[in-house]
Amino acid sequence: MNAMNGKNRESAGEKKTHGARVRWGILGTGKIAGKFASELKRLEAFQGSIAQAVASRDPERARNFAREHGIPHACAGYDELLERQDVDVVYIGLVNSQHYPACKQALLAGKPVLCEKPFTLHPEETRELITLSRERGLFLMEGLWSRCFPVIGEVRDIVRDREYGAVTQAEMDFGFVGNLNPQGRLMDPHLGGGALNDVGIYPLTLSQFFLGKIVDFQAMASLSSTGVDTRILINARHESGALSRLAASIDTVTQKEAYLFAERATIHIPCPFWKAPLALCRIHGGKEGSQPTSEVLEKRIEHPYEGNGFGFEIDHVAGCIASGLKESPLMPLEETLQTAVLMEKIRRECGISSPDF
Repeated sequence: MNAMNGKNRESAGEKKTHGARVRWGILGTGKIAGKFASELKRLEAFQGSIAQAVASRDPERARNFAREHGIPHACAGYDELLERQDVDVVYIGLVNSQHYPACKQALLAGKPVLCEKPFTLHPEETRELITLSRERGLFLMEGLWSRCFPVIGEVRDIVRDREYGAVTQAEMDFGFVGNLNPQGRLMDPHLGGGALNDVGIYPLTLSQFFLGKIVDFQAMASLSSTGVDTRILINARHESGALSRLAASIDTVTQKEAYLFAERATIHIPCPFWKAPLALCRIHGGKEGSQPTSEVLEKRIEHPYEGNGFGFEIDHVAGCIASGLKESPLMPLEETLQTAVLMEKIRRECGISSPDF
């Protein structure tokens, strides 16, 4: 079967971002902020997006981060960055519990925002931020970067167009062994730790991206001594009628793959499914029996990329801002709120600890 390798498509780093010069301010100097800054630096020669300033509550950390990533301005505190007129959009890469206050501060300062997932730790906070962004006419997006990868977009088109019939079942998992120190970020409920918040949000949101809103679910979790979930399993029914099995873990390594089972094919997104360069469609034609005798054909969807993959999200946000959009068509704010409400219901059903609102 002929492969789709994306050679005729523009990928991150191969084009200029809509002819626009978008200047980013980065709040935070942690691991995820470092990855974001590294990709901005790599793309600077190709695209309009540049890292203009970085802020930390620790001035020395901000200076070291700016030196490491070639950022012109290091700011001693978030206020200093948010007051800068040469910052067009703010990326929030802080610990989960700081997303809400930092996002609110940025919006009140009049800055468009891309905020890392999970957007907030409570639906009430999400509603407030969405209302604030709309009242002020500012772009706002939850940083679920998976939706910006070309492979994910093509798979969604196949599902929506029913190219191989309706998708009736799906399986997705994301499990790894993290730092399980009780005082660490992953294990602290006040910092938004746990499997669901950290990596469970990927299968939860991507399954809905492909199959539509989850309308019913059953969930179970293994809880740590600190009250966060170290493992979680969600069986869900989507508005499309499809059923999905979604799993996440911070104490067990899993395959980190996604499967979509359609009437006439299986679509497999191998590891790393959350930043996919490849998907495989095994087309069996819908023959009856547990072992159909007809030939199984394979179609490859390939979009290899350089860098760490943040370029697709950077380019998407820059394009939205240059076009005057106030929210992303790939990650609409209503879906961000929908996910926040769903995650709260899951936490309650499983008894997972989270900060008081």
